[in-house]
Amino acid sequence: MSEEVTYATLTFQDSLGAGNNRDRNDLRKRGYPAPPPTWRWAALSLLTLCLLLLLGLVTLGIMFLQTSNEINSGSEKFSQLQKTIHQQQDNLSQQLSNYRNFSTEEEFLKLQISNLLKKQGQMAIKLCQELVIHTSDHKCNPCPKTWQWHQNSCYYFATNEEKTWTNSRKNCMDKNSSLVKIDSLEEKDFLKMQPLPQFSFFWLGLSWAPSGGGWLWEDGSIPSPSLFSTKEYAQINGSKGCAYFQKGNIYISRCSAEISWICEKTAALVKTEDLD
Repeated sequence: MSEEVTYATLTFQDSLGAGNNRDRNDLRKRGYPAPPPTWRWAALSLLTLCLLLLLGLVTLGIMFLQTSNEINSGSEKFSQLQKTIHQQQDNLSQQLSNYRNFSTEEEFLKLQISNLLKKQGQMAIKLCQELVIHTSDHKCNPCPKTWQWHQNSCYYFATNEEKTWTNSRKNCMDKNSSLVKIDSLEEKDFLKMQPLPQFSFFWLGLSWAPSGGGWLWEDGSIPSPSLFSTKEYAQINGSKGCAYFQKGNIYISRCSAEISWICEKTAALVKTEDLD
């Protein structure tokens, strides 16, 4: 029985295979050939390429999103940095403004202190002058004994001696001073008002400088024309030698003449502790 089934089955399968072969042959005859293997590889390649392109697009999209996020984050950081810089600039401007205000106040205080010290010095000088004139027992002595004090200078009048201009100059140098230099009409009037002998003549620190070809004080400065009267100025311009002082007027003489002289040096500072 099994043999009959097997035979019948094989016979049926063979008939089916023969029928399929006939069908395929009929299809070839009708114009529907079987697809060749090359087309399959081309389709597979195109599919693979599409997948790769899709994968590339997805990757580019992800990278674009990441880059965009980084740019946005960088922009936020840059904006924050700009705010910080502006704040620091504002703080620096405020500090500079405060420093300028402080400097202005400091300069104002320095000026006030300077003015107060100047006034204090002027009051001390006036008080010291009163002590010198009216009191013999005091410690305020801006000038040595036998010297006259006026403004910021001390003056020594050599009334009992006579020397040439050169020797008079040397005598003043030995006293740490120089022959007197008249800086103003007020100083000229002070010298004129001194109780000096009527016919006394005093060398000044003014002489003709042959090397420079002009009149110079001992410190090398040129005498101001405003110190001289018209007559005095005309005499100085037309003469050479050394200048001397007599009765408030300035005259010119040969430097080898022997007459008295006046020395001048800076007075010492008046100390407040010396006013007690």
